[in-house]
Amino acid sequence: MKSWRFLPSWPLIVAFAALMRALAQPKLVLGDPDTYLHVAAGQWIILHRALPIRDTFSHTMLGAHWVPHEWFSEVIMAAVYDVAGWRGLILMTGVLFAASMAILTRKLLRYGEPLTTMILVFAVIVLQLPHLLARPHLLALPVMVVWVSALFDARDSGRTPSMYLLPLMVLWASLHGGFMFGVALTFYLGLEAVVFPGARGRLREALSWGGFFLGSVVASLLTPLGIEGFLQPFRLIMMPAVLASIVEWLSPNFQFFEPIEIWLLGAIFTGFISGARLPVSRVLLLIGLFHMALQHSRHQDLLSIVGPLAVAASLGPQIAAQVRSARPSAFARLMTRMAAPVSSRYLRLAMVLFIAIGLGTLPIPLKREDGGATPGAALEAAKRMDLLGPVFNTEAFGGYLIFNGVPTFIDGRFEMFGNEFLNKFLKGTHDASDAALVDLLDRFRVSWTLLAPGEGAVAALDRLPGWRRVYADKTAVIHVRRSIQKP
Repeated sequence: MKSWRFLPSWPLIVAFAALMRALAQPKLVLGDPDTYLHVAAGQWIILHRALPIRDTFSHTMLGAHWVPHEWFSEVIMAAVYDVAGWRGLILMTGVLFAASMAILTRKLLRYGEPLTTMILVFAVIVLQLPHLLARPHLLALPVMVVWVSALFDARDSGRTPSMYLLPLMVLWASLHGGFMFGVALTFYLGLEAVVFPGARGRLREALSWGGFFLGSVVASLLTPLGIEGFLQPFRLIMMPAVLASIVEWLSPNFQFFEPIEIWLLGAIFTGFISGARLPVSRVLLLIGLFHMALQHSRHQDLLSIVGPLAVAASLGPQIAAQVRSARPSAFARLMTRMAAPVSSRYLRLAMVLFIAIGLGTLPIPLKREDGGATPGAALEAAKRMDLLGPVFNTEAFGGYLIFNGVPTFIDGRFEMFGNEFLNKFLKGTHDASDAALVDLLDRFRVSWTLLAPGEGAVAALDRLPGWRRVYADKTAVIHVRRSIQKP
């Protein structure tokens, strides 16, 4: 028994596994094209000590109004990059992911039996892995876990969330647009408290939860962007072109394996086998979360965090009672022991170990190889050919161009470019409409292009008069107007 004192706790094990997963495949963590954009925007903010509310990164929207609603995340990302480079961003992402999963594990173990809880936690990690990217949503992930768990803790214990929680909303609103879900969940749980009141009665529940909801709305407005930052997420989800064409906004493709399939089948299996019952309001919430995750892939991270916390207080004790009814094994006792809080001394030792592992990765060189977001060789070739005029680029290359000081035709700031512009761009590139493509090239006086090889516009440019292909590799293709070619 005494040797059990030296066993690590499950939250520490989960944190270690999550951190190692991020550090093991650093190129995947840096696989999103907007990472370049966020670092460049943060560097601009630090240099100018202001927010870039007028576009300075594109030539098509130069001077247009831009709402940099993820400004604080961008400042943090730029500061980390300037100090520790790409390895620093990978380490930061891994640490934040590890912390989020550890906090979630600790919260779920308060209600659930250790074995089933750990199965659920690793299912959460599986669903989170496609979103394990150096982007603002990862900086906001620990904030989301703390906010959501605090709301459910308060509601499940018949309390109102503490007003001391509101500064978290200010932080969340400065980090990522997902704060709107935090506000919406506050309203939903407040409505639940009124419809299904406890001992305090409907009026008191309405006043207390209503006050906290209004406080969360006000807190979300306490950023340098004010009401514009609050409304920005709505502008994005009201762009049909984004919802119909951008991968993260599309539905999961079940022609291939999708991690959410495990969740769907697991939910059905649990419902049939366990016989557990949930409050109708939580069932409706789960249905809504599954609907969001099936409609847009990017919402799977919400399902993986909010879903388990929503049912933990109701479902956890029911499953734990079923497990206790069976004869406890040595393995079950070991699992329970590892679910106990660790001593502060052991926790400090674990933190030192994690920091040592993380810092040990920083000196290892990391070269950003050419790929879907990094047309490095192509841009170098363009510089050798002195292609300095307006470019027509693949959207995924926009972040890299901005990072290298080249004004873009389009990049990941879809809400700034607008639905009409995005529709025309997609028609000229993906639909390979010659007329639409020529209209864009002429209207914006494009002198050269930087496109992914598989795009329809590449074949169109090969046949258009006045254009010539001058460079191609597996990542990018460059065409130039014949009139600007040098002899």
